[in-house]
Amino acid sequence: MNNETKVTCVLPSSECQCLEVELKIVTKENITNCVSHKGNFPNVTCTLEVTKDMREVEVSCEAQFRTKSKPQRLNIQTEPEFTDCPDKMVWIEGEENSFHCKATGHPPPTVTCVKDNMAYMEGETFTTFRNMSGDFYCRATNFDVVSKKVTVSVQYEPRISLIIVQPSSAVEEGGNLTLICEADAVPPPSYSWHTPTTQILYDQDNRTIQIKDVKRAHDGFYVCIAQNKHGIQMLKQKIIVNELEIVPETDVSKLTKGNGAEKTRAAYFGISAVLTYASVYYLL
Repeated sequence: MNNETKVTCVLPSSECQCLEVELKIVTKENITNCVSHKGNFPNVTCTLEVTKDMREVEVSCEAQFRTKSKPQRLNIQTEPEFTDCPDKMVWIEGEENSFHCKATGHPPPTVTCVKDNMAYMEGETFTTFRNMSGDFYCRATNFDVVSKKVTVSVQYEPRISLIIVQPSSAVEEGGNLTLICEADAVPPPSYSWHTPTTQILYDQDNRTIQIKDVKRAHDGFYVCIAQNKHGIQMLKQKIIVNELEIVPETDVSKLTKGNGAEKTRAAYFGISAVLTYASVYYLL
């Protein structure tokens, strides 16, 4: 009497290996300082203040059991959805590129971008060529399929195919001449020229130049320069200006000397011969 005693309740481990148990000591008397322990041998110990009135007081142990299964994960299928796939892409010819088109879904989808007979997996690297310009269709596939159009623009430096000369690269003095520079580039190139003289007319974008009343000073090389932010290319064209041959008046008068019809025939055939000779000269 008048001492403290400890009351302990223990549950054998064989009865609670798969259970979560809560032990409690129950009595009508005042119980303090209860300490619980969990594990293979769950137990609870409480301190009881003993008095003379506690003779044959009943003390019981209650156990509350809770059990739960091993956790299982839910496997939920979701259709593909693009999360990062731009509508337009700009590439540079000759550089390494790839499609960056991310998609979510379960199971994780595969993404392939296709144009004509060309197909590329998402993240696959490749060398860029100008014929890749156009619309690709990127498809994300698992148990379902979603697609998206991606427009690709491939940029490249200028390439001058030719300089068109009208009427020809050999021209007579006093005639007219047109030169047109043909170049391919993305973005479109700017044009400039190096010419033998400044007596030239340029069109609005400098791609075409015109020469009115050709003179000997226009003879020489004409260099077309096409340039954009990716590079520059030049091509030259030689222009030959032929001088007009002037027949001296004294030579023509000799051909017309004589009398009557004979003079007329002589003059006619003589002038024809001179003109024929001049024509052959120009052709050569």
